[in-house]
Amino acid sequence: MGKLRVTGRFYVFLTLVMAIILFLFRDSLFGSGEIAVVYEATASDIRSVDAVIVRDEEIISSKQVSRLEYIAQEGTLVASGDPVMYVYSLEYSEKLIRELNNVRKNIQTYHNILLGNEIDSTLEVYDLTVKQKALDLKNLIRRNTSGNFLSLVSQLEDAMDERRAYMSATMRSDTKLIKYYDEEKQKVSAIDAWRNTMLAREGGVVSFYIDGYENDLTLEKMSEFTIEKMRKVLMGEKLSETGLRDEVNVARIVNQNNWSLIVLADDGKWNPVNGQTYSFQMVGFEDLLYTGTVKSVQKMGDSVMAQLDITDPIGPLMYQRSGKAAIGANLSGLRVPTKAIIKQNGQTGVLLYDVPGGTFIPVEVLSEDKNEALIMPLVEGVISGGSRVLIK
Repeated sequence: MGKLRVTGRFYVFLTLVMAIILFLFRDSLFGSGEIAVVYEATASDIRSVDAVIVRDEEIISSKQVSRLEYIAQEGTLVASGDPVMYVYSLEYSEKLIRELNNVRKNIQTYHNILLGNEIDSTLEVYDLTVKQKALDLKNLIRRNTSGNFLSLVSQLEDAMDERRAYMSATMRSDTKLIKYYDEEKQKVSAIDAWRNTMLAREGGVVSFYIDGYENDLTLEKMSEFTIEKMRKVLMGEKLSETGLRDEVNVARIVNQNNWSLIVLADDGKWNPVNGQTYSFQMVGFEDLLYTGTVKSVQKMGDSVMAQLDITDPIGPLMYQRSGKAAIGANLSGLRVPTKAIIKQNGQTGVLLYDVPGGTFIPVEVLSEDKNEALIMPLVEGVISGGSRVLIK
């Protein structure tokens, strides 16, 4: 019997048979149970979250506060250098002010007695100047006019000193009047020692309402803010012992166009991404819609905390510290079956069906339900609409 000769046609036939077998049994050979097509998609992600407001504000504080006297009005706009309030130290005494006013009345009364019916035109000029400077200062404080507060105070003090010097010089032989002047000078010096004019170092909206978080909840300290601290603020607990501070906070100047919203979700399904834009409304302020951009994200178990930076005018939220917020975003990504999402070495991803067994692609899950998930690949370009993923 002759040998069977193998021809080129036989190899071609064998290759075709193998190709048909691979095609018919590819899922079994590649170890996959199901294959799904990836689609480009969008979704709206709206949820209720806990929120804490962090403001960009200048804090005005002082030591040994006994009495406050407001110059600026609550909620008004002040510029850098504007007077905000007087702060009186613990040495402050209403009695001392009454004594000073009495001394000045005594000086005026006694001076009139000494002059009798004489007309002192020079003194009248000094009196008129003092009255005019005092009126200018009063109008400035009431915002009837504009001007430099410190300059007007200095001008009034100079006018009073000039009048006092003139009266002292013209009546220097009268020991009783000299005694009055010395007593007035002593009491004025005592009062000046415990009254401090607080000025705004930066422009903004002034507020005298203090909630105790001003030193701890600042934009500069947000890198130190944790989910645990967030929960404390939501429960009304203090983050530090304010009583141990040397100074007392008495006012704040709020930058109304730079602030942050810190939000916390505990359902384990929220996945904010840095740079993502969200719109939100605070419960109780449903007529106001704000927009913020995610700056940072922290995760701990099912809890997710994100910081949103906002440039919209803060408005009435300058008086709000925490509450509930409705937050939402229009998301763009790739849609896959929820069953296609797997964990590998502690990382979330999908199996791209490109080789037997698939290639693990790490992804960020933007939103999901029991059927579908919206994902964003962490490596750009490796998976797109039309790609196929394995479901195991």
